Amino acid sequence: MSEPTRNALRLGLAVSLTALVVGPLHVPQPFLAVLATQLLIAIPCHGAAVFLSRIASAAAGSLAGLAILSFAPDSPWLSLPLFFGAAGWGTAFVARRRDPASAILFAMGIASMVAEGFVFPARDLPFGLAHLAALLTAAVSTAVTGWLLPIAEKPKSPPTGDSAPAIGTAAVAALILASAVIPTEFTVTVVAAVTTALSLGSGLGTIGRKFLGGLFGAIAAVVFVIAASSMGNDMATYLLGLAVCMGVIEWGAGKFPAHAPAFRQAGAIFAVMGTILPQPERHMWGSLERMCAVIAGLEIGRAHV
Repeated sequence: MSEPTRNALRLGLAVSLTALVVGPLHVPQPFLAVLATQLLIAIPCHGAAVFLSRIASAAAGSLAGLAILSFAPDSPWLSLPLFFGAAGWGTAFVARRRDPASAILFAMGIASMVAEGFVFPARDLPFGLAHLAALLTAAVSTAVTGWLLPIAEKPKSPPTGDSAPAIGTAAVAALILASAVIPTEFTVTVVAAVTTALSLGSGLGTIGRKFLGGLFGAIAAVVFVIAASSMGNDMATYLLGLAVCMGVIEWGAGKFPAHAPAFRQAGAIFAVMGTILPQPERHMWGSLERMCAVIAGLEIGRAHV
C-alpha cells in the first residue's frame, strides 16, 4: 500500500471514529473534533507519554480559558490581554516542551473556551467542557488509528517563541471581529484564525498557498453539504461521504507533496464547514455563515503570521 493511500485510509478511519462519538453526544460544535482529527492525523503519537501529554494539553488549554473568563468575567479590557498572552506564549511554551499536536490541542482548547464564554458568558463552563470532550475524542481517535496504520512521516516543526505574538494577536482580533459581526459563528472564526496563525506543518513561506487551499476547501464543503441534503440527510451516507472526501484530500497531500500545505488547509476548512450534521432546515444557511466565519478567520490568521 502506498503512503498516500495509507494516509487517506488513516484519516478516513479517524474521522469516522470521531464522528461516531461526537454525533450521538450532540456536542454544540462538532467541527472541533473533526478539525482536530484532521490537524493531528499526520503527527505520530509515539507511546503513552505522548498521548497523555496531548490529553493534558487539551485540558490545560480549556482550563486556562476558563480561568481567564472567571478572573475577568465582565472586563474585556483585562480578559483580552490575558487571552493574548495565554494563546500566544502558552501555545509556544507547550510546543517547546511537548509536541506540535499538544500545541494544537492547547490552542484549540483555550480558543474555543474563551470564544464561547466571551460572547455568551452563561455558556462558558458547559459548552467549554463539551468542546474539551470533542478535542479529547480527536486525540483518542488519532492515536488509535495511528497505532492501526503507523505513520512514517516525521513530525512537523512546532511554532517557536517568535510566533507567539502572531498567534495571540490573531486570537484576539478574531474574537473582537466575531463578537461584532458574526456572533453566531464566533468559535469558528477564532479557531480558524488561531489554527491558521499556528502554521503547523507548512512553514511561514506557504501562507498564500494555504489561503488558496482554504478557499478550495470551503467551496468543496458547500458542494458536499448540498449533495448530502439532496440524498435525504441520511446519517450513514453523510458519514461515509465525509470520511471519503477528507481521505481524498489527505491522499492529495501525500501524492503531491509540493502542494501539501494547500491540501492540508483545504482539509482543515472542509472539516470546519462540512461538519454541519444533517439538519435540512439550516444546511445552506449554516454553510454560508460558516464560509464567512472561516474566510474571516483565515484572513486574520494569515495577516498576523
